[in-house]
Amino acid sequence: MTQFANYYGVHIQDDFRVAPKLTLNLGLRWEHETGLQEIHNGILVNFDGSATNPLAADVTGISPKGVAEYAGTNGRTSAGDPYANKWGPRFGFAYQFNSKTALRGGYGILWAPQFALGAPIAKVGYNQTTTYVASTNNNQTPANSLTNPFPNGILQPRGMSSGALTGIGQSISLVDPNAKSPYVQQFSFDIQRELPFGIATEIGFIGSKSSHLTLGTASINENALNPALLSLGSALTQSVANPFYLHGGGVIGTPTVQTSQLLLPYPTFGAVNLLFSDDNKARYDSLVLKAQKAYSNGLTLLSTFTWSRNWDKSGGSPGNTLNSGNKGPQNLYDMAVEYAFSNIDSPFRWATSVSYDLSVGNGRMFMYGGGFKDYIFGGWVVNTVSIFQTGFPLQISQSTNYNSAFGYASQRPNATGVSPATSGSLETRLNDYTNPAAFSMAPEFTFGNVGRTTGMRGPGQVNWDMSIFKNFDFKENLKAQFRCEALNAMNTPLFYGPNVSYGSSTFGKITSQANFSRQLQLALRFTF
Repeated sequence: MTQFANYYGVHIQDDFRVAPKLTLNLGLRWEHETGLQEIHNGILVNFDGSATNPLAADVTGISPKGVAEYAGTNGRTSAGDPYANKWGPRFGFAYQFNSKTALRGGYGILWAPQFALGAPIAKVGYNQTTTYVASTNNNQTPANSLTNPFPNGILQPRGMSSGALTGIGQSISLVDPNAKSPYVQQFSFDIQRELPFGIATEIGFIGSKSSHLTLGTASINENALNPALLSLGSALTQSVANPFYLHGGGVIGTPTVQTSQLLLPYPTFGAVNLLFSDDNKARYDSLVLKAQKAYSNGLTLLSTFTWSRNWDKSGGSPGNTLNSGNKGPQNLYDMAVEYAFSNIDSPFRWATSVSYDLSVGNGRMFMYGGGFKDYIFGGWVVNTVSIFQTGFPLQISQSTNYNSAFGYASQRPNATGVSPATSGSLETRLNDYTNPAAFSMAPEFTFGNVGRTTGMRGPGQVNWDMSIFKNFDFKENLKAQFRCEALNAMNTPLFYGPNVSYGSSTFGKITSQANFSRQLQLALRFTF
């Protein structure tokens, strides 16, 4: 299969000095995206949930819906529904209030492609998967013998020849036909002020609002059971006669099926996985403080403090290495409740780098003069880089998803009202970082009341890297530098987040370290 996407862009931008103290930056970008296509139309571009399934003519008592459509059907030739015209204005200004104070700000809209190219996508019919059905009554009894696991045979690739019967009995995947193009609105405003001793300071607001973002989970199953039917309880797992038997394989290829299969929105299919669904949004707001000193009197300094908040509906997978991961929405029929603090939300971060050339030796304030003592006491430089950062919110899920048979990607536990935080230093809490008594298992046919992310956070980060340099000037064209560098100089551990799978034997325990112990390295460098 040869899949491709056309993407075009035109951009114009310029600076305008409208007054001696005011400069404007204006720009406009236009982009056009066609969506993913296949040169022979061999790609699913739509799933029509309102269309009557062809098997409706072969059965009684049920009128199944849902038809998978290839490119070229009903006028659609590409996957997704990207914006044809993406306008991205940019605006910025810089105003010099006086010789030591400046105001700056800006706003812009930036677009991203509707999807990411990778392996061939939505190629159902060109590579077939024969679904193994282990049980039709929630694993109470087996549906097939291991000596004959596929009694109806192995499905063979048929290309587009199946037409409206494409994917019957299988789980299929296709780019969400309604997914738009992601875009982000970025905005900022800051005040810069020069203080005594040549220190430039800055205080500013930086924010963004993102729309139509791709969900962090790989796919969304559109064929999940309507939550209103969960009230049927154990009746959902009972075996009943399969009206589609002998009319298809896979999940409808056995004489009996689980009751819930016939109650799905599209009962002749397994999962209907929508890729690159855009039901995600994000918001980021931050206050940034910055101090910077260019090299003078031997000192260079850069220090930045950020106070921020970050919200979204879905994080990456896992989103960050210190907080294991996004499990997908608990109830895709109510995506609004997924909006919470992002799994990369870290309210406080302070990063500082300092380099100081000691004022000792030839041409310096103390012990000036060349010769032997300069080789010993002169040319020393001390450097430090430090980071202090709060941890990320924990995402608690159950180790057992009792609702997976109904098409739900995850299940979260219930909160008991007990605080999940334990007391003591981090090092003494590695085996009980999270209190299991704060949660209880949500039973089958229910959703847990714990949010996508919790108020409790994983371990933060404290790190110092330090180095000492000694410079030697032997001759005009011969120099040397001795380096002693210490990474994680204070030997402070950075731990991964705890196990967040409630019900696991290691739930709440921190079992691994993200950084390395203190490392020392020595080096000698010659320049000639």
